[in-house]
Amino acid sequence: MEKVFQILSQNGEIQEDDFALKVKPYRFDFKAVNASDKKWLELRFKKDRGLNDKLAKDYYEKNYADLDKEKDKDKIQRIEKDLLKITPEETFKYLVETYEIIGQNLSLEEQRKYMIVKDNIKMQSFSGYKPVVIAKNLKKETAFKFYERLNELPGIDVGNEPIRYYPYGELGSSVLGYISKINTEDKDSYEEKGYDVSTDTIGVSGIEKAYESRLRGSKGQRTVKVNKYGRIVEELFKKNPYSGEKIQLTIDAKLQNAAEKALDKTMENLRNNPRPDPQDLTIMTSNATRGAAVVFNVKTGEVLALASRPGFDPNIFTIPGKLTDEASKKYFNPDLKEFGTQYIESMALASGKSNVEQKLNQMFPLDKRIENNTTIREDTYDIVPKPFYNYATFSLTPPGSTFKPLTAIAGLEDGVINGGTTVVDTGTYTNYGGSWNCWKRGGHGVIGVVNALKESCNYFFYNVGSLLYEKYKNAPRIEKAYDIIKEYAEKFGLGVKTGIEIPEKIGSAYNFKSTKENKTIMFYYSCRDILKAGFEQGRNKKFVPIDITIRENKEDKSITEAKKKIKETIKSAIQVEAKKKNSMYAKYIEDMKTQLKVLVSSYDKDKQSKYTDEQIEKAASAAIDFCIWDANIQIYTPGNVINASIGQGDHQFTPVQLANYVATIANGGHRYEAHLFKKAYDDEDNVVEEKQPKVISDINLKDSTIEVLKEGMKGVTSEEGGTATKAFAGFPIQTAGKTGSATFSATQNEVGRTSFGVFVGYAPADNPEIAVSVVIFDGGHGGYVAPVARAVYEEYFAERLKKEYPAYTPTYNYELKAIEVDQNNVIGDTKEDKASDKTGKDIDNSSSEKEEDNKNE
Repeated sequence: MEKVFQILSQNGEIQEDDFALKVKPYRFDFKAVNASDKKWLELRFKKDRGLNDKLAKDYYEKNYADLDKEKDKDKIQRIEKDLLKITPEETFKYLVETYEIIGQNLSLEEQRKYMIVKDNIKMQSFSGYKPVVIAKNLKKETAFKFYERLNELPGIDVGNEPIRYYPYGELGSSVLGYISKINTEDKDSYEEKGYDVSTDTIGVSGIEKAYESRLRGSKGQRTVKVNKYGRIVEELFKKNPYSGEKIQLTIDAKLQNAAEKALDKTMENLRNNPRPDPQDLTIMTSNATRGAAVVFNVKTGEVLALASRPGFDPNIFTIPGKLTDEASKKYFNPDLKEFGTQYIESMALASGKSNVEQKLNQMFPLDKRIENNTTIREDTYDIVPKPFYNYATFSLTPPGSTFKPLTAIAGLEDGVINGGTTVVDTGTYTNYGGSWNCWKRGGHGVIGVVNALKESCNYFFYNVGSLLYEKYKNAPRIEKAYDIIKEYAEKFGLGVKTGIEIPEKIGSAYNFKSTKENKTIMFYYSCRDILKAGFEQGRNKKFVPIDITIRENKEDKSITEAKKKIKETIKSAIQVEAKKKNSMYAKYIEDMKTQLKVLVSSYDKDKQSKYTDEQIEKAASAAIDFCIWDANIQIYTPGNVINASIGQGDHQFTPVQLANYVATIANGGHRYEAHLFKKAYDDEDNVVEEKQPKVISDINLKDSTIEVLKEGMKGVTSEEGGTATKAFAGFPIQTAGKTGSATFSATQNEVGRTSFGVFVGYAPADNPEIAVSVVIFDGGHGGYVAPVARAVYEEYFAERLKKEYPAYTPTYNYELKAIEVDQNNVIGDTKEDKASDKTGKDIDNSSSEKEEDNKNE
């Protein structure tokens, strides 16, 4: 091994190193993002290397495997708990002794080099005929030097193997995903499928994962004779391998490139020239670091681009040496203390070292779920950019005013308004004992639905929401009044599965059931806090505090049962129907008093004396008053519908859902299943499957509704007063769209966050071909992020613009180039028109309609 390391070092080669135990400083570096996964991986790492056996013998004089899962449950829990207490340094020293690396006068780094090889041998001991990889991706000159000295290096050999190569680097990483070695936790399931867990790679995310079984193919097999050094001397039997299928995607590489580059450029501009949030002029777009853009073919449901930023280069997982310690830390283990401190200082969220530290502990607190944790922090306010998080399919955000076309559709289709309906916007809408402001101070004056869409008038849509509620408030099921907007939203693909082949979150439109459940949980904890504090602030009621927190393992069963009944009483009071509140009030008070007395009876005599009947009455009254008159009102208020009507409140949608929604508007009410898969080919280029467009639902919209919607949305991007006219000024093809701005939280300015900037649109306006959605976190306003859509349009209509508008100069021009990689010519063609993927993926660089038969490998 000393000679091997010497040759590698002299020739600038890097030892294969995915060993999670690092030195200087000692630490575990697992390729996982969340704390629970890291904890599991640390346990598995230590168990695989025998530390659990060491503890079992120390504690109980038996092997860990001999402990019974049921009878010795407590012993197993103790061992696992103490395994996590073993430090990285202690683990390293244990392995130094186990692998007999001591007494050789080696530095820590040198000890670790030997440790990596010996550890790989141990981990592969069950399949000793397989080689342990010491180094990959050798230069030819280095390989020849090993060949020359094979006689001096018994047990060492040199061979070739294919690697996956992504010629466009980060391009489409949110779609393609990446491949990696099989995780220890998945070892058993993949072995059952015939994988070699020591050498095989699998798709971990994206298309790589979704079509793993089709892309994989079959490896060849050889039966061979080897000499005592493990080298092959004779081949006895050979079975040839065969390749997997080639998958052609709907993604247009040039369009994908334009979407990603435009997102990056737009976010950079927002950070460098921070613009104010229209809702609060003091909050700026300085943290615009994450975003997504999705492009649909409105006539087929094909996803032509799906961009998530920041992205990552999938080559780091396939080309040896690219996943450096620095890259691994950046992607999987970012130092939140360092990041948080820099963020707080750069955003001027605190002054002075002590204030910065206090703010750090508020925004990036230590993860309390990890016992004895002193280093791992949480990103409480979702500030850190996450390259492996697909913001296009996973980020659930409120749609803001991009939801207003949906409210208009509901109002028009349900007949509570028509194309000629007008209101007088005074600036503040009042109803049901509450008031809601229009974004324009003083209001828009007399305004109808078309101009309300164009100018994004809140007041008009508050009124539509109220009219819909009034229409159904006396229906047999009260939920109908609250859920009517949700019913329309789901028809248009909001809050439901889009059908896309890669994982997606669903989210939901505001609805009565979810709101009732979520607010019940939230208000239960608020009520519990009131009882524990002995003070109900809203009514200035004071009483002796009572703690109703349930501790099943530490208290008498009768007390636990009483606390559970208290919890049920609180929930019932919060959820009671509005018309039954008065009649049920006395019953809830009595139920609460009865259970509180049971609880108090368990206290010692001195403490019991404080809880007189009067005190218990006050406590019960404070709790039930809060539940019925405060919490309950927030569940049943029509104000929830009014908030929902302008895209605020409890709506949570993904960018891919927003694109599906606007595509459905653009094509007149036909919601297509979203899809990335286009065709699959066998190894002789025969088509074995081709995806056909699939309509999930046909919404029979009135012609008048479609006309009103399209007229209003055209005004947004092309008429004076439209909220996105600046972004599309001078663009010769008429488009349609809607901007949106949705707050992150009521206290967003305290942590440097601002509203989501949201834009949805389609083009051409009169005969739509593509639909676009854009979301930028902390983007401030839809008008600020609309330039991304313009860049997409300029790329998609590039040929038409040259032909019909030769004098037009595109605002954005993002050239698509393959990355250059020096791999001694071992990696294939990297020309712009050919993205060679040796393992069988087709990247479609063309629009499906423009070049149907052009599949670029």
